[in-house]
Amino acid sequence: MLSGEKVLSRRIFVGIIAGTTLLSSGCATVAVFETVSETEIQLTKPQSELHKASVAFCETSQDSKWANGESNFSALMKIWGGDNEVGKAYWEHLTQFEPDASEIAELVNYDVSSAIESLAEVNQLAQALLPSHGAVTKPRNADVREFERVVIHAGQARETFAASFLRIKQTDSSALEDIDPVKVLEPFDKELELARLIVDGLAAARMSEVLASLEEPTS
Repeated sequence: MLSGEKVLSRRIFVGIIAGTTLLSSGCATVAVFETVSETEIQLTKPQSELHKASVAFCETSQDSKWANGESNFSALMKIWGGDNEVGKAYWEHLTQFEPDASEIAELVNYDVSSAIESLAEVNQLAQALLPSHGAVTKPRNADVREFERVVIHAGQARETFAASFLRIKQTDSSALEDIDPVKVLEPFDKELELARLIVDGLAAARMSEVLASLEEPTS
């Protein structure tokens, strides 16, 4: 029979595990199931630079209406509900002060450039955690999850920007005389593709660590 102190300690530990599970259940492109180690159950552990940059990218994307961060399932439900217009919130944000088509085109062009720069910075931090780039420590679960959110937000932002350029073309094609949407979005596509490759690599690194721990002999 457990003593009162041991029962209390056990309840606290179980509570932390449950809370950690609930907090970590969010949108992710890759799901990795593993045992939570004691070193990762540190609620006050400082956030890494990748974690901070990832959170900042997602917050900027949402605040600027580039993306909403919703999962594919949520987006599908909206389609069934008839609300499937890509980039609607962003377009309303751009046109709230009734600028002309040329001004809107410049705003979209500027936002694309900002998104590319921010995504490139996050990619650089994430890439440094790959074993193929000399990383000697495994990427943390929290870092992988946040970077997965970056990929989701970046993908949605790309769709939003493309939809906005199309709207401009349909409204006043002359506004795009000095702006080629394909060339503007090309570097974003490259960074987005790189981000997807990196997130797969990070997930693989985590999985290899899990498999290695399972193969270790128990005493």
